[in-house]
Amino acid sequence: MKVYFCTFGCKLNQAETQILEKKFSQQGWEKTKNFSEAKICLINSCVVTQKAAKEVRQKIHQIFEKNPSCFLIVAGCFTPEMKEKEKEKVNLWVKNKEKDNLDQKLALIFKIAPKNNLPPEHFPTRALIKIQSGCLNYCSYCIVPWMRNELISRPQKDILEEIIEKEKQGFKEVVLVGTNIGFYSCPQNKVDLTGLLKNILEQTDNLRIRLSSLWPTQIKKDLISLIKKDPRLCHHLHLSIQSASSKVLKKMNRNYQAPDLKKIIKSLKKIKDLNLTADFIVGFPGETKKDFKKTKDFVKKGEFLKIHVFRFSARPQTKAALMKEIVAEKEKHKRSQELILLGEEVSRKRKEFFLNKKELVLLEQKKGEYWQGFTSNYLKIFIPEKDLFKVESQNDLRNKIKKVKLTEIFSGGIKGELIK
Repeated sequence: MKVYFCTFGCKLNQAETQILEKKFSQQGWEKTKNFSEAKICLINSCVVTQKAAKEVRQKIHQIFEKNPSCFLIVAGCFTPEMKEKEKEKVNLWVKNKEKDNLDQKLALIFKIAPKNNLPPEHFPTRALIKIQSGCLNYCSYCIVPWMRNELISRPQKDILEEIIEKEKQGFKEVVLVGTNIGFYSCPQNKVDLTGLLKNILEQTDNLRIRLSSLWPTQIKKDLISLIKKDPRLCHHLHLSIQSASSKVLKKMNRNYQAPDLKKIIKSLKKIKDLNLTADFIVGFPGETKKDFKKTKDFVKKGEFLKIHVFRFSARPQTKAALMKEIVAEKEKHKRSQELILLGEEVSRKRKEFFLNKKELVLLEQKKGEYWQGFTSNYLKIFIPEKDLFKVESQNDLRNKIKKVKLTEIFSGGIKGELIK
């Protein structure tokens, strides 16, 4: 029987889907990309923005229309309103904390026993490793704490075992993911995120280790020192910044101010060739043009490799949904476009800094005429296939780390030449 997976939202959702895919495979389910032929269709949902919630609803209706006889499951972050509106189309609603036992529940429903000696799975180049879930920050605009309001850190032993196994399977990079990985804490071993990283480095040989999104204030001196010390920790950090106006940050309940951000960025820039990416929200209630200018100035000076810009959207249950100083949609759109264009300009300048340098690239796939991959500091690299024969005897470079000279800005990344 066939199963279809569709994942919306964060890397934590993606990691949890990968776990479910493996469990379903062990039961003998065949994964399909065509939901019309699937016996089970599973949507791992996200409702962090109005747009995300709308896309989930559209997917539910699309599947129900094309494959009404399938067993449709919606898992993850969904609002009560969504459950009410789509209740006739969905067979099973699964909360985040119920995902771990979903395979067992379905095995009983469909009377399926685990199967042995299944063919080996085809793994992607990078493995997403779930280390934590839950957030209790209650930012005034964010619905996530209402969806994942219990702080749960995986035991260090389980994480290390999974990562060691991934390295044996041939993975070259793991990405540590969670709702808020800076909250990671394993009381049994008395380790925080930095302690976990040290133990991963000690128990693996050549794996690159990448961190997913972090609150700026979760980046402590010991973490910065460890990144400086060990090149296997990727020189790339993604920061959940949201605004550079202290007034707006206070209304957002972010628990840091603009001077804190500047101090943290200054500390991070001491790490050689470190690249930063970041999230920003525009049009938050009460954000004036002066507040927005502070964010623009911050982006300009921050030398970010990439920024993600979100227009504020009111979410149910949040304090921001009740705030009165609403920014007009037209103005939100204008600010969004301004910040996106500025981000692209800053990104290009940052990429130019790396031209003619040599970097190690983990090659992931071939698309069209180019092999594509990423450096440790998250530069996207394109290598023309026609040039490979000059230095490389192998045709398949997938999941291989190669030294590359970076030559020119190209298609959102940098074109490179393989070096002998």
